[in-house]
Amino acid sequence: MNQFEVTINGTTLKLTAEDLAAMSTAMMDAMRTPSEKTFRRGSTGNIFAKLVNNRSGSAQRFSKQSSTSIVETDC
Repeated sequence: MNQFEVTINGTTLKLTAEDLAAMSTAMMDAMRTPSEKTFRRGSTGNIFAKLVNNRSGSAQRFSKQSSTSIVETDC
């Protein structure tokens, strides 16, 4: 069984290839359901993922607003 050490901000996790696949799937599911926690079972434990900062949603929100401009002139 392949095992990996992943270090993020000084915290090291030992994960298997199965864990990495489960993490990837959980993250993809979280992107489809923003603000909801998704769950996958890995070989070394449970994996949860949640999208907390959905930038694409905010970009879509701004693109739907109409922009009107006013031109002022001296007459």
